[in-house]
Amino acid sequence: MLGMDLNVNNYDRQFIWDEVISKGVNIRPFPFEKTARRSISGMIVKDSYEVTLAYNSNMSSKRKNFTISHELIHFLFHLDDNNHMFTDTKESPSYSYVDLLPEFQANIGAAVLLLPEPVLIREFKNGSTPYLISEKYGISEAALFMRLTQLMQGNFEASYMAASKTANKIMSGNSKRTAITLASTPEEKNLFNNPFYEALCV
Repeated sequence: MLGMDLNVNNYDRQFIWDEVISKGVNIRPFPFEKTARRSISGMIVKDSYEVTLAYNSNMSSKRKNFTISHELIHFLFHLDDNNHMFTDTKESPSYSYVDLLPEFQANIGAAVLLLPEPVLIREFKNGSTPYLISEKYGISEAALFMRLTQLMQGNFEASYMAASKTANKIMSGNSKRTAITLASTPEEKNLFNNPFYEALCV
């Protein structure tokens, strides 16, 4: 974000996408059919010609955003001479044990790419509702729930159960004060500990 002059007020995932794509990724919509249409969200394949990222063109725009971001994380961190392809399913993935860590990392990375922590914190601190955040950043409410849970686990060392319970309250729209308080604490902590954080919050 700093290298692209992005901050909490002007963040746009497209700038990050374009930077990664410029490293040699070709993104193509693909109308998967039959069972694949229902089960495959996207895939990234590296061959001797190119790196191709294909996403299921039948999905909602927010789901497409997450899938493209997910596959770009695979490109940055997992695609190599030994791993030429990753295929991702929409739900109930049955990955092998070897694949679990890359998929977990790609899910977290996709959520962070769509909504970086400083941006998420500022939106909630300013009283934005989950619905407005979802619409503004093109992130599904399921992915926003994931970001909230990660925020609490990372900043407060909360268990998944405690973090998800609080995230559910915030996502329901019944705990605006909780969201504002929640966001204020890590922002103050990061401003004190991270010399780059202030530059993102101008």
